[in-house]
Amino acid sequence: MSIEIANVQGIGNRSEQQDAFGASRIGDYDTNGILLTVCDGMGGMASGGVIARDVLAKILEVFPWKDDFDVPGYLSSISKSVYDNFFGQGGSTVVMIHLKGNRLRFWSIGDSDILLFRNGNLTPLNIRHEYSNDLIVKAIDLGFPVTDAFSDPQAAALSEYIGKRNPLCETNRLPLELVPGDKILLCSDGISDTLSFDQIAEDLKLPVDQAAAKMEQDIISANLDNQDNYTGIILRYN
Repeated sequence: MSIEIANVQGIGNRSEQQDAFGASRIGDYDTNGILLTVCDGMGGMASGGVIARDVLAKILEVFPWKDDFDVPGYLSSISKSVYDNFFGQGGSTVVMIHLKGNRLRFWSIGDSDILLFRNGNLTPLNIRHEYSNDLIVKAIDLGFPVTDAFSDPQAAALSEYIGKRNPLCETNRLPLELVPGDKILLCSDGISDTLSFDQIAEDLKLPVDQAAAKMEQDIISANLDNQDNYTGIILRYN
């Protein structure tokens, strides 16, 4: 078994890069597996880029970890530290995967995405922590039209992020078993809010280096006035 990895990153139309990404040593894959992480500093809040880079560094410095390591608890401790330092006025999202052999675990806080490309189909592995999802549940419980959830002015706001006192961390309780040819994309919303799932799936049909280059080309071609920072890591399992 083997893996291939490629990445894409750009500043978009923002004044600074507030995304950060990293990987553990690929040479240690046979022993420790590989850890991939994308952090998206929250725009409009204090020191988003600094926080994203600090969160990334704290994650990578404790890897490799033992099988019983409490990843959600560790992320919560990082979040509390950010909260204490920035008084709840700064933060970052985080998505991360650990692949060892063919068994994949993931962790997610915020609105960045982890997507599985298998047999030509693109499937989200995590759920975005946005108020729209909370509002959908509330609408169903109270009998309101679900469409009201998307028209709420706070719909796209984050409900969970690193920088809250006690953020909710989503994870898969049982590892996902990858099969040869599977690809995983970890990305900030600068990619997944700009490109449709159909575009991303089409790009992921290419070899990983070409897929990363095509995603960037598609983002540039979209030419959005408010294009966010964009960051992605593509992993292919062989």
